[in-house]
Amino acid sequence: MGNVIKIVGTGPGHPDYITPKALQAIREAQVLIGARRLLRDYAQPGQECRAVGKDLNAVLDYILKQPRHKTIAVLVSGDPGFFSMARYLKSRLHWLDFEYIPGISSVQYMFARLQQPWQEVPFYSLHGRQGEELVKWAASAPVVALLTGGVWSPQAVAKSLVGKMPDLRVAIGVNLSYPDEKLFYTTLKALVEDNTDYSNSVMVIFND
Repeated sequence: MGNVIKIVGTGPGHPDYITPKALQAIREAQVLIGARRLLRDYAQPGQECRAVGKDLNAVLDYILKQPRHKTIAVLVSGDPGFFSMARYLKSRLHWLDFEYIPGISSVQYMFARLQQPWQEVPFYSLHGRQGEELVKWAASAPVVALLTGGVWSPQAVAKSLVGKMPDLRVAIGVNLSYPDEKLFYTTLKALVEDNTDYSNSVMVIFND
């Protein structure tokens, strides 16, 4: 199989933030693979589309069954190198050729909205994690960014940390880059009692 598989970073969400290079790769592809939301936003008539679910092995099989001449683009949110399935695909299809096309990550976008530098900020994803390292993470730097999701809502994070550091300031970005985007500023102590829906948000902890 001689395909170059392009892993395309689509940015933080809204199509306004995708790069021209990424759009070009998507338009030139004959096969698009990605989350249903991304396929809905970017697929064009005539393109073959495969939605990605929880079974990533099925995605591997699908790629391997494609003819040599097919151009394939795998769409990932944010940037390919930042908590995406790019690493999984490349590690299991390491004999194939890949090209990564960068995108703006949700964390980059969040810090732009906060008007804060982020070059020294550690980032952690809570997706699929047990959370046993949360206290260590939160204390690891003056500012720490967390990608929340699943059982780890910002409130769940706050409950795990509030006993040791109740007064730490927190910023939460929800629906980043979309018209209904919201930024919330609070403390861990207040967040424990907060019933707001912060689904799939970026959480920034200020440990200073």
